[in-house]
Amino acid sequence: MIIDLDDKTRIRGTEQCWQLERTRTVKGVVEWRPRNYFVTLDDALRSAAQREIRISPARGITEAIDACNRVTQKYARIFDSVGKRPKDGK
Repeated sequence: MIIDLDDKTRIRGTEQCWQLERTRTVKGVVEWRPRNYFVTLDDALRSAAQREIRISPARGITEAIDACNRVTQKYARIFDSVGKRPKDGK
């Protein structure tokens, strides 16, 4: 199972764990590299969301709350679409 979080980050399930992966370009070739390993999908998602919040450029409590809301809504949209077929039926 692969869950795309954005163009550069995804979570990939393996037989042993869940991997939080990021893209890396090596000699002009884009490849996915594992950054962290997790026992549960919940832990992988929590780590990815917390990372996004930590690296947010928010300054002050209002911007921090807005950043938290954006990340929460992003992950809700990702999981709302999991398992749904594209509108064109392919």
